[in-house]
Amino acid sequence: MQHDEPAAAPAASTTQSPDRLPAAIVRDFDGEHLEARLSDAIRLSTVSEDGWPHAAQLSAGEILAVNASTLLIAVWPQSSTTRNLSRDGRLTLSLVHDGALLEIRARAHALAQKQTALELSVFRVAIEAVTEHRAKYAEVLSGVTFRLYEPERVIARWREQIAMLRALA
Repeated sequence: MQHDEPAAAPAASTTQSPDRLPAAIVRDFDGEHLEARLSDAIRLSTVSEDGWPHAAQLSAGEILAVNASTLLIAVWPQSSTTRNLSRDGRLTLSLVHDGALLEIRARAHALAQKQTALELSVFRVAIEAVTEHRAKYAEVLSGVTFRLYEPERVIARWREQIAMLRALA
């Protein structure tokens, strides 16, 4: 018996726009939809001092899309992420979008220190490349998610952080 099913196709990568975020991502990170993104994490990868990738997570309250080519991010001041961004500046953000994995390559430059009561470090992120990784045979349903222990307190903190990022934009 012969089957006409095609063999599994390899995953495809396509660049959406060389240096711009999709409009839906800009809307997702405009700071207005925090409650809708309570459980979403954005993977932030930096380059460690020894040259290896270093992974961290950003929440919706730590990222603001200024426009389609610029983001502001707020990170813990004593973190490896802050040290890596201060030293090297290269980063990759990864998140699920429209059934695919979206990879955002960018460079960060320190913008402000000791912001909010948490004394966060703020970086301006210039988008260099946006790549969509999409498989022809499947769709990506979700990325890293988390559950907040005290959502009301966290949302209040996120609102303060977004207001601070907007003031620096």
